[in-house]
Amino acid sequence: MLVDDDVLPAAAHLTGAQASDVLRAALDAVGGVLRRTRPVHLHYRPGHDVVVRFDSRVRWAGGTTVDETLVAATTAAGPPAGTLPVEAVTDDGVVLAVGVWRWPFDPVLPGLGDAVTPAKAASFLGELIHGQPRLEVVAYRPTQRAVVRAIDETGTTFYVKAVPPADVADLVDRHRRLLDAGVAVPAVLRHDDSRGLVAMETLTGSTIRDRIKHGARQLPGAEQYEGLYRQLAGVELPNARRVSARASSALHHAAMLASVLPAERRRLERLTGRLAPAAERAVRRSRPTIHGDLYEAQLVTGSGRGRAAAITGVLDLDDAGPGDPYDDRATVIAHLIDRVVDVDNAGHRRLAEYFGTLRSDFAEQVDLVELDLVIAAVLVGLATGPFRLQRRNWKTAVSRRLTVAARLATRPGGKSLSLG
Repeated sequence: MLVDDDVLPAAAHLTGAQASDVLRAALDAVGGVLRRTRPVHLHYRPGHDVVVRFDSRVRWAGGTTVDETLVAATTAAGPPAGTLPVEAVTDDGVVLAVGVWRWPFDPVLPGLGDAVTPAKAASFLGELIHGQPRLEVVAYRPTQRAVVRAIDETGTTFYVKAVPPADVADLVDRHRRLLDAGVAVPAVLRHDDSRGLVAMETLTGSTIRDRIKHGARQLPGAEQYEGLYRQLAGVELPNARRVSARASSALHHAAMLASVLPAERRRLERLTGRLAPAAERAVRRSRPTIHGDLYEAQLVTGSGRGRAAAITGVLDLDDAGPGDPYDDRATVIAHLIDRVVDVDNAGHRRLAEYFGTLRSDFAEQVDLVELDLVIAAVLVGLATGPFRLQRRNWKTAVSRRLTVAARLATRPGGKSLSLG
């Protein structure tokens, strides 16, 4: 059992050995037989909800056995609407209620099935494409969003995003406003408000993540990032929700980690003691507009003068809005730290030199002590990743990230950023 939550009594049955029993009961109701399953992603908000995604093997009526993605969730309000409910009562009379669904029939993303079916995706894209597209799922966050890459017969690539239908109008509006202000974001080519589908163009260039993977030494300097931050800050997004400050989010992430990894509870308490005042300061310095989730995979690059990499585009604007101007800087650095904290080789040492230089250069625009505290906050959030992905060594991986976060929060503003 990974999660023990009094508000979510069914959580223990989704995150332990009994999870297969929950899935087996749901499949029995629709004529399926579970052959095997394993959790691959776990989203947990204490006292609110647990959502677990499983890679499963299922035998259906007629003897066909196929790989399936199954999702099971429980919330403080019961099973999510639109799911297949599975209920049980404990010996103590406690009702355990879970909702189960099968990919791609997400109860909150009604257009997802169309986005991952070639004929239906082709119908949605219409004259934009030639022939029936080849589809690749890039990302899927149950009940939140999915991104599908569509490549037509000429090799032209589009991206189709499936979101809750109520989010479409705002997503389209923010892309339009950012483009009108000169920010290089993907243009929206088509959208369907009723199904929650948005088609976007592909930006030319390679992401910073791709450059890092291929060992490129030419990476954008701090002035490139600062130019993007200034562009974003000059755009008004009147319908955008305020971006939760990373320092504030870290307090919730720390509470979750403490509940699933009690051995780290005291260190997490010390961290939150340092970060709570930073969270209050972050709210006071909130400004329009920040990206909200900016890291190396969201930044498109091209060649600049002297063959240095220039930032030529930015992706995934779903969370953009008014927020703490420290957050985008800290998130870039923390994600780079996250890439190297588990590995020690020459390539990763070069990457450590890179984010160390960024940190020093960012200090020309923001206070370095405060920046380090926000980097620590982002790292607390990233420390949930190994747990959410159910990595085999997740406890060790979480502890390594918390070690770096604690060092930054305890001695912020130091001359160098040591990971050792």
